[in-house]
Amino acid sequence: MAASVFVLLPRDRLIFALVGSAVYEQFYALEGGQEEVHRRLAYDLDRFWEENDMRFRRLRRRFEVAATSLVVEVLALVALVADTI
Repeated sequence: MAASVFVLLPRDRLIFALVGSAVYEQFYALEGGQEEVHRRLAYDLDRFWEENDMRFRRLRRRFEVAATSLVVEVLALVALVADTI
């Protein structure tokens, strides 16, 4: 049950969107024009994707443990109830 609850806990370090004002301020005075802005944004998005992917992989492993534990628990309960029927 603890593994299941852990999987459902909110995650605050996952990045799903960029803050427009922060992106604007970071790239406003950037020299190199629009091409440099696109290049830096592409690298930032790649970095965010890689960080999220790493966290999701760990979360997936924990989900698999939780799902397996749930199946074992249900089978154990069925075995306990089967003796009383």
